[in-house]
Amino acid sequence: MDYEIGPFISLIVSFNEISNKNDYLNLIETVKEEFIQKHDENIWPRYERKLRRFNFDRAKHIGNGSGVALYVSFKAIHSFNLTQPVKTQISIDDTMNVAQLIKEIESQLHYRVLILRDNDFKLLRVDNGHFSILNLVNKPIPVLVNNDKNKYFMLVKEYLSDLFDDDDYLQTVVVANEENRKLFNELADQKTFVKDIVSKVDMDDLGPDKISEMIDELNQQFFDKLANDNKIKYEKASDHRLVATDLRDIISNALSGKIDTLYISEESYNKTLNDLAITTIGFAGNVLLLPKSQMPMNLDYAAITLKF
Repeated sequence: MDYEIGPFISLIVSFNEISNKNDYLNLIETVKEEFIQKHDENIWPRYERKLRRFNFDRAKHIGNGSGVALYVSFKAIHSFNLTQPVKTQISIDDTMNVAQLIKEIESQLHYRVLILRDNDFKLLRVDNGHFSILNLVNKPIPVLVNNDKNKYFMLVKEYLSDLFDDDDYLQTVVVANEENRKLFNELADQKTFVKDIVSKVDMDDLGPDKISEMIDELNQQFFDKLANDNKIKYEKASDHRLVATDLRDIISNALSGKIDTLYISEESYNKTLNDLAITTIGFAGNVLLLPKSQMPMNLDYAAITLKF
């Protein structure tokens, strides 16, 4: 949106707080009050038309989201579905407020779950906490190998390898009792099978509610692993003197497109850091908005720089 004309309205709409079309129309009136306090009232109709044309009811009833982010410029409106818990917020400035979008990008999590038993298996697809059971055709069955578990697991591995051939970028978590998980991990050498994410779920009590609990547990393990990986990544970059902690240095690197990853503390987020995040994203850099406790060296901001 950097080619568009401001001011920008950044509107985060929580479906818990704004639950119907009338609520949304009332919210537009609130936005108007704030807008005309800062800007010429004569340009408000250009923004109001875009907000009123937005199909709120459709956005609320698709995707099982928690809300929607609306970014309105003088020329256009852009919407993004949100999955993380949000509160309704209004921001009117010369750039859009991307904090919630950064959090949304950070929270994106997609993987598979292989539920493996001695003589059967299921495959789930998990997208941002929501799971679906995949319909598998021509599944291998144990009788094909005289109920030999090792051979059966090999058939399962080969079946999944063929199935994943076109989208092997997704990781797969193996959920099984300890014996079966270890055996399958020995047989499955593909990188797509995650071996350091483990569920302790009771395999004999795995109904829909238990699966949901299991997914929550796995999600947390993925996020914990990501936080640890980010910490290790920063430490390695620091060892090679590829980090910046001075704000002027970070801004200079951002304007030159030399930031690999920008770390910003949630507690310190402000307009300057917001604009810095936009610049970093514009040069295809990564931006992480983290609690202060997860920040490198407990800093307010830091960056891993690129070596040219």
